[in-house]
Amino acid sequence: MNSSTPLPFEQRACFVAGQAKSGTTLLTALLDNHPELLVLPEETAYFPTVLTKYGSRGRRAQFDYLTTESRSNVLFGGTSRRGKRDYSDFPRASLLNTFEHAAFDPAKIDRDLLVLMAESYATTLGLSLDRIKRWVEKTPANRDHVPAILSRFPHAKILVTMRDPRAILAAQIALTARKARNFSVYYVIAHWRAAAKLAKRVLNGEVVGLVVPYEQLAREPSISMKRVCDYLEIAFDSETVLTPTKAGLSWSGNSASQADFSQISAEPINRWERELSEDEIGWVEWHCRDLMSEFGYELRLEGRALRHWTKPIRGERPREYLKSRAYSLRDDWIRR
Repeated sequence: MNSSTPLPFEQRACFVAGQAKSGTTLLTALLDNHPELLVLPEETAYFPTVLTKYGSRGRRAQFDYLTTESRSNVLFGGTSRRGKRDYSDFPRASLLNTFEHAAFDPAKIDRDLLVLMAESYATTLGLSLDRIKRWVEKTPANRDHVPAILSRFPHAKILVTMRDPRAILAAQIALTARKARNFSVYYVIAHWRAAAKLAKRVLNGEVVGLVVPYEQLAREPSISMKRVCDYLEIAFDSETVLTPTKAGLSWSGNSASQADFSQISAEPINRWERELSEDEIGWVEWHCRDLMSEFGYELRLEGRALRHWTKPIRGERPREYLKSRAYSLRDDWIRR
């Protein structure tokens, strides 16, 4: 960015994309306290939901989703989800009033709602827009909407996180066991493949962006965050970007294993090796092996075995089992 001719605020966007449990939240938390950035601390699902499901329902419906239904609702007074950050000390009423006034101001009715939300967040924090080089929004499913993002925000920066898909499956199994909820093993591999294809296009120069491997971020945080700061054209300060925060306050993480931390740890990288069975590893490698090697993820099994595909994954309920195998067959037929 040329400091003499800065971009308009709405074009200073940065979107974080990837897959759930691939490091998107950690990356955002490391950027949170940077003085040149404005980081929205919770997911908005702006492109996956606001502009799709609510796109034709009008501004009020979109505003209501952002403030009452999306994960960002906690910023506006919504109930904090179990294990998520408590915003009881944050001036939520002030943010809600500021955002609502801006969203329905006749003079701003043609302005993008996400931009107005970011501006309102900055106002609530008492930050000048002039000092913000980039504002950052993180929703993993942004991976599926990059063309729409760049159409609306042509100067946007895109950060794509990547993580070993076997580690992601292990994290999802751990979450299922802890919270007794449904999960789909199909979406674990489908979302990983979508993120991997996007990352591959970024690496090939077909899409503007930067790929941030979780493993490098955890093992070599200084090197990884230096690359991120250079890409965002902001100063690298190890004391600022190596300590995770959320809304400016210390953040202890959202690990599936419930392990709190104050600094980055490499321990989760290989945890899947002792947590997954051979059949569970086989399920992932059955579906992802053609892309895994491109990102340095070494295969553990020599080839496919039918039992890896047929055996249920821990925590997988009968309905999800049938749907996952049906979708797997469909996708395999499409790829062929």
